[in-house]
Amino acid sequence: MKILIADDNQFYRCALKATLAEWGYDVTAVADGEAAWEVLQGDNPPKLAILDWVMPRADGPEVCRRLRRVPRHEPTYVIILTSKGDKADTVTALESGADDYVTKPFDRQELAARLRVGRRIVGLQTSETVVFSFARAVDAKSPYTRGHSDRVTRYAVALAERLGLPDAEREVLRRGATLHDIGKICVPDAILNKPGPLTPEEYEVIRRHPEQGVRMVEPLESVRDVIPLIRWHHERADGRGYPDGLTIDQIPPLVRMLSVADVYDALGSDRPYRAGLPHRACVEILRADAAGGGLDPELVEEFCGIDPDLLARLGAGTARHTPLPLAPGLPGVLANRPRQAGG
Repeated sequence: MKILIADDNQFYRCALKATLAEWGYDVTAVADGEAAWEVLQGDNPPKLAILDWVMPRADGPEVCRRLRRVPRHEPTYVIILTSKGDKADTVTALESGADDYVTKPFDRQELAARLRVGRRIVGLQTSETVVFSFARAVDAKSPYTRGHSDRVTRYAVALAERLGLPDAEREVLRRGATLHDIGKICVPDAILNKPGPLTPEEYEVIRRHPEQGVRMVEPLESVRDVIPLIRWHHERADGRGYPDGLTIDQIPPLVRMLSVADVYDALGSDRPYRAGLPHRACVEILRADAAGGGLDPELVEEFCGIDPDLLARLGAGTARHTPLPLAPGLPGVLANRPRQAGG
């Protein structure tokens, strides 16, 4: 595994480099904070870094602060190396964005133990990256679902922002929306792309995707908090959804928000059995769905209050809307092809 060392003290830098090379690491060693920052900004940055607290041009905490300001799915695990040993200094290091710290002169056993922790966390992050990449590959299985999860994520987050949800809840919603359809990897392409109505047997295959998605992600501790969004995004307020038949009071609010965004995108995007609908039609069908016991009525009204131009921008680039007039009985037409097959 690649690791970065940044220390202006040549003795410590060489000692660390020799120790880490002995342990099998691919070591890059630099003498100041700016050089460390350049390495961390590269195309393939190391996933572990040991930064000295006091360095020329930029100290270790400053490099950490810069690093944490750049969103990354796999952030570098940073250990601060310092001769400062009191509690206040430890807090300062951790608040700068460091994950751990080691005091000088470093103890080999302690350093090895702290690096093992770092490697475990990096391994979890890498596994999570694979899962999220896999979810995007699922979207690409069909030209009719390409970009679906990204659009649903943007719509759901816009609803969360309108409702003033805390950042932590928005993040769970964002991650859950990205992964909500991951179980569709188990659905044959012939069903996803079928231009006519689904048979009962085919529909049953579709209905299994939430549970299959949960089975795929539940071994990964870092995404356990989004399992309800994966499992329950096809539940209905009246209890007639799947897989567990929950009623509105049993469905978590984040899941209900995801469902609204999911249905909106399914309606507004082309499907093999119909063209995408314009915003006005989507809004009317969302309200009809809520009135019929499907979606949360209050959340539907909040979503319908979002500026249509904003929704258009959020769906731009991947959503395909066909300007069809809203015909009488349109919800009934769509009912011949269950929305769960498309969303």
